[in-house]
Amino acid sequence: MHNTGRVSFRPLIAVTCGIALLSGCGFKHHRVVVTHTLPPIYDSPSPQPARTIVHDFRTYRAGQTATLAAQLGVALRIDVAKPSTSTTRLSASYGYPPQHGHYLTFRIAVTNTGNQSIEIGPRNFVVRIPGQGEVTSYDGNSPYSGASRQLDTTELEPGDHVSAPLTFDVTKTHGRFDFRPVHTTAAAWTF
Repeated sequence: MHNTGRVSFRPLIAVTCGIALLSGCGFKHHRVVVTHTLPPIYDSPSPQPARTIVHDFRTYRAGQTATLAAQLGVALRIDVAKPSTSTTRLSASYGYPPQHGHYLTFRIAVTNTGNQSIEIGPRNFVVRIPGQGEVTSYDGNSPYSGASRQLDTTELEPGDHVSAPLTFDVTKTHGRFDFRPVHTTAAAWTF
């Protein structure tokens, strides 16, 4: 038998729409991705208040003698001569010229006038040069200047005395020579 009547598509459309609604509208899978930009992490400490410590020290002219008394039993007499200057090596046969333009050589004499032994050496002395800053006798070509002798680290017993030159490689021939027994200036000489 043949049935040539009208076929209703309504139930078929209703079933198809129902399946589509239940399955997520057209079988498409939607995913929402949320990205966050995190603020930068700084690893530095927050600012802290500065502590300023002022140490008094006397300033002399090069060529003058300083007499220092520290803690119980420690006392020194320090003579710092006016510096000699050179723009060449300090030996006729070896050494290097100054890297920064000038060698300043100070003759230093230290006497232990206290009753305790002390240690004195090149690291106890620096020069401060305008525009260059703090300079030690180990900076630039000072160690290779060709000087025949330099101050060595020495232990001075009460009454002992040491006298030796100390050379600095600097940009200018004027400034301040500092004695620093414990990283703090105790006396200074201008030149």
